[in-house]
Amino acid sequence: MTVATSVREEPLDEAEVFAWRAHPARQRPVAALLAAAVIAAMAVVCALAVSVGWGILAAVVLVLTLHRFFFPSRFTIDEQGVTARYLFGTRCCAWSEIRRFCHDRHGVYLSTRSRPSRLDAYRGIQLLFGRSREEVLRRIRLHLADGGSPTCGG
Repeated sequence: MTVATSVREEPLDEAEVFAWRAHPARQRPVAALLAAAVIAAMAVVCALAVSVGWGILAAVVLVLTLHRFFFPSRFTIDEQGVTARYLFGTRCCAWSEIRRFCHDRHGVYLSTRSRPSRLDAYRGIQLLFGRSREEVLRRIRLHLADGGSPTCGG
C-alpha cells in the first residue's frame, strides 16, 4: 500500500533514530487513479447541480480529507517513542504511553489504551509501513518488550 524512502533502512543500533517515508498513492497507482476519478466525478456533479465554485470546493475538501493517502507522511522511531508527520500536523507518542499495538499489511496502530475502545481514533497513532515493515515491527516489539503489551497482531 505504501512507498517508503528511508533515511537508513538497514538494521541499526536500537539507540539510533529509524526514519522512513510512506506515500500510499504512489505505491498504489490504481487506487490513486480510482480515488481521483471518484473525486472528479463528485466535483462535476456539484458543479452541474450547484455551481463551478462548489464543484471546486468539493474536490479540494475531498483531496484534503484523504491527505494521508495522496501526500507523503514521515515517521520516526527513537528511544523516546514514535512520531508521525503528516501534511497537517505531527503526532508523537512516548513508549511509556503505549499499551497495545495492532498491525495489518499496511501499517501499525499504537494505542494508549490496553483494550480496544471507541476512543482509539483519538488516543493512538497510526504508522504506515512503507517498505520498512519488518524493521518497524522489530523496533516496536523491542521497545514494548519492557512494558507494553501487544495484544493483537503482535
